[in-house]
Amino acid sequence: MTPDGSPMLGDFLDDAAIAALKTPSLAEARGLPASVYTSEGFFALEQRRLFPRTWTGVAFDADLPAPGDAVPVSVAGVPIVVLRDGSGTVRAFHNVCRHRATIVLTEPCRGLKQLQCPYHAWTYGLDGALLATPFWDGTAKSERQPVDAAANGLVPVRCGVWNHVIFVNLADNAPPLEEHVAPMAAGFSHLDMDALRCGYRTSWEFNANWKLVMDNWEVYHHVWVHEGIFERMSDEVDLETGEPYTETVADGSTMILKATARRPERSLDTAADGSTLPPLPSVAGVAQKHGMANAVLPNTTLTLGPSAYVPGIYTPVAPGVTRAEMAWYFAPEAATGPEHEAARGAALDRWIGPTRSKDDQRGIRPQDHRCMELQQAARASPVADDVKFSPVWEAGVRYFQTWLVDRLR
Repeated sequence: MTPDGSPMLGDFLDDAAIAALKTPSLAEARGLPASVYTSEGFFALEQRRLFPRTWTGVAFDADLPAPGDAVPVSVAGVPIVVLRDGSGTVRAFHNVCRHRATIVLTEPCRGLKQLQCPYHAWTYGLDGALLATPFWDGTAKSERQPVDAAANGLVPVRCGVWNHVIFVNLADNAPPLEEHVAPMAAGFSHLDMDALRCGYRTSWEFNANWKLVMDNWEVYHHVWVHEGIFERMSDEVDLETGEPYTETVADGSTMILKATARRPERSLDTAADGSTLPPLPSVAGVAQKHGMANAVLPNTTLTLGPSAYVPGIYTPVAPGVTRAEMAWYFAPEAATGPEHEAARGAALDRWIGPTRSKDDQRGIRPQDHRCMELQQAARASPVADDVKFSPVWEAGVRYFQTWLVDRLR
């Protein structure tokens, strides 16, 4: 522990455990022990040393469709407000009034002209500037003893938007966002991402540690977990050679799980009436095969299919609780148009089931979360520390765990 009693990585992982994780042979490596998924102390370590120091996904641009729209979020337990100002720029501020440290925005709002603290009505512009401190000195406009407005605006938080995801860097010490996501930028460059429109948005909580989302970044589980969606192991691996039809490309704070040229073609978003969604629009007619599952570490996923782009944000709530936020972006004519409703519904059915609920186990994401909950429950056992990696499928899982350890040192 540090002199002030804060936990450190060595309180949970000794040199032998780290060496076992990083051993050259993936088949001989051992994963993170159960305590890093269940311990309040390790959760506190992540909140203190990981999330504030990197770019963390917090919302989607579709949450702020127009100037004056604002939503409260949090990073590492720190309350933040993200908003779209009068010029359309996305901004982030500490969601804390400069008078008596009260939460300023308590729920998502639309069309705001200003932000007003609910305690004493201190008022701020959408640029964070302090506009009013009514009756601070007993007068309506506080003219006798005015508050220094220049020194008491909302405190800004560094933020940026990339491919419809709003990221923040709480500690203001990370490299530029463009550098953070650079290793995977080429995979999106052929698409007109700005043209996409959000067709559906949902969120829910599940009872598992946030890290299990990134530990799930493999297709080894597909046939068994996603029965009825991924039905044949021959779609994932050459049964004669044992060579998988996907490869993991990990670099910096990004992981890309992409299909190889040999993977069989599949059409998954066809409605019962035979209709399909139009492909994602390309830039100046440039065509390129894609269908990638991407992760911007630590907490954001970006799934890119032929006709839908599906970003996800996973916010740690407690060691065993995670909040999931997901949005579905389509070609502009497919996002809301009635002529594409059936095909759009088929895509959503595949992802989250016909009832659109966590308990509908016919959707990919609830099925994944259910398995994560089973993994979380298993970590109460003393035998759950012996975690192994498949030498064929799980290089990305080990990469993420190593990335995490290196940033918590």
